[in-house]
Amino acid sequence: MATVVYGSAMLLACETVARTASACVMDAGRELAYCDLAGGESEQGLVALLDGLIRAYGAPSALAIAAGPGSFTGLRVGISALRTLAWLDNLTIHPVDSLAARAVEAGDGVWWVLLPLKKDTTFHGLFAVTGSTVETLQATVAAADAYAPVLHPDTARAIAIGPALTTKPQLAAQWCPGIACGSPAGLTARGVARLAPSIAPVAWDRLLPDYHQEPAPVLQRRAGIS
Repeated sequence: MATVVYGSAMLLACETVARTASACVMDAGRELAYCDLAGGESEQGLVALLDGLIRAYGAPSALAIAAGPGSFTGLRVGISALRTLAWLDNLTIHPVDSLAARAVEAGDGVWWVLLPLKKDTTFHGLFAVTGSTVETLQATVAAADAYAPVLHPDTARAIAIGPALTTKPQLAAQWCPGIACGSPAGLTARGVARLAPSIAPVAWDRLLPDYHQEPAPVLQRRAGIS
């Protein structure tokens, strides 16, 4: 993928993957500020969070967001906020894969990222990170917990990371026996900002949440559940 050079342009990145939110400001690859909602809900605090950063550091020249996967409500809130900022200032947005950004945030290595979706479903993806370069070995996908998914051969040498290590502590070993486990921390806006330069930007009206599967209401209608 082509690398976007910001120069002295300011990048505002945010994520709402876990219903809460974090955001950071980067200038030419240097972090100027980082803040989060400390577990507060994005629908109540994201706008104020972004407004505070813009008032403190000025209007951004570029935007980036974790477009998915993640919380259905959280993704809608984050995408709506970034679409509005982009529309107001005629900016484009770098839509970043949540799991790839979590791998980049972990640093150099081969990372198997696990993000819980529901009680019986988990997102996973495999990424090799070297410096500022990330290679997708197995793209992000949702899998039913009860059935071991088909894994990339390099998964066995990877380190499992991500929130599913806490919410579903046996899952990684169940899917890949003998796998080494690392940090259960979730994504922050720092990972989004670091990955953004390698992701082509899109216009505000082309940015949509990437749920990686149909939202729950759609699945329930298909199953005949009212």
